[in-house]
Order: sequence, then structure tokens, then C-alpha cells
Amino acid sequence: MLPEVFPKALSAARNLGHQVKDFTTVNMDMIRHYRPQTNVVQRPVLTGGRGINIIGHHEINLPLLLAMAVESQAGL
Repeated sequence: MLPEVFPKALSAARNLGHQVKDFTTVNMDMIRHYRPQTNVVQRPVLTGGRGINIIGHHEINLPLLLAMAVESQAGL
């Protein structure tokens, strides 16, 4: 559902006049698929920003990413 809803929400925000650019998108999926790759990782950041694909179990990867972010902020 995300690869369909996200671009519509982004388009709505931009159509309302909000400057949505230079942000990071992340697709966390078990298998790399065309739609998330295109609609979440590539298209939204064409005007600036970064799209990231993280393939694997989100139940494992999300807590690991959070721990990395916390440690980097704490200077560990």
C-alpha cells in the first residue's frame, strides 16, 4: 500500500504549495520490488534528497537503525 499512498500524499502536499524537497525516503522491505523502488526511493527525491532501500526483516532492521542513530547522536 505504501508505494501507492506515499506519492499521492506527497503530491497533495506539493499541490497545496508546500516546498517538500531535500528529504530522505526509506523503503524497508523483504524483497526489492519495482513500485517501492520507483515510487518511494527514486521519484520523490528527483528534486533533491536521498532514497534508501533496506532489504530484510524490518522487525530486526528498524531497531538496529534506531540504535545506530541514538549512538551517533550520543557520540559513542
